[in-house]
Amino acid sequence: MAGFFGFFDYTKPGKGVEKEEFKPNLKTFFRVFFERFWKLIQLNVIYFIFSLPLIAVIFAFVPTGQDEDKLIGIYKVCVGGLLYLSIIGLAPVITGFTYVLRNFTSDRHAWVLSDFFEHIKKNFKQAMLVFLIDLAVSLIIPFVYNFYSAVITAPAEVANPLLQNASFIARTIIVLFASIYFIMHFYIYNIMITFNLTVKQILKNSLIFALAHLPRNIGVLALAALIAMLTFGYNIEIGILLSFLITPALISYTVNFIIQPVIKKHMIKTQDDSA
Repeated sequence: MAGFFGFFDYTKPGKGVEKEEFKPNLKTFFRVFFERFWKLIQLNVIYFIFSLPLIAVIFAFVPTGQDEDKLIGIYKVCVGGLLYLSIIGLAPVITGFTYVLRNFTSDRHAWVLSDFFEHIKKNFKQAMLVFLIDLAVSLIIPFVYNFYSAVITAPAEVANPLLQNASFIARTIIVLFASIYFIMHFYIYNIMITFNLTVKQILKNSLIFALAHLPRNIGVLALAALIAMLTFGYNIEIGILLSFLITPALISYTVNFIIQPVIKKHMIKTQDDSA
């Protein structure tokens, strides 16, 4: 089966004096990962430190449930927060994170410190606009979902079956929208750091990729969720340590490794053909 999980089949020259075929398959995934393992740890620690404001907000404002379900609630917040940190994150900070990982997943060189900060600065204005959109979506979606959920929890004597059905449909649409918006972030930052596009164009292309490759994206999301769940599966404290050291980098590395050939095929090739 060609490619990583059979999803892609493209080549690029490898590094070195002799040109070697770069194949983004499972073997390449692990080879590149272990070759750059210590650099990934360095990158992850830097990213985690600069993301502390987001982490603080997640643990301060995301509810963990009632006392009897406290441990389960904390686990869910940790897993969800880790996924949010690894894929959406603080937009200005994650641009530098994504640039280094994009190069690593293409088996190209990147300076962990200098490239991280350089591309935060280079993409800061666009990233801030994306951050404001993310902030608005993060506030609106829970509010609207809870609003429609209140219809379901209404007392039986005042509950309206028509409203309950409408509430179910509305909540389904909200969940689908939130899922697609989340998946769009597989592509948003990679496109932002690679191409000279407006934010509108970046979001439009990300939406197209999210929908056109939906089965693959669902697989990527499931894989990222599995990594997050395993991180906190044994012990919360160990999960926090792993998150500080490697897990966000591992999740984002996995996402970028899988989606980058899609961008290369449909955007870089298109630009080359039109040049």
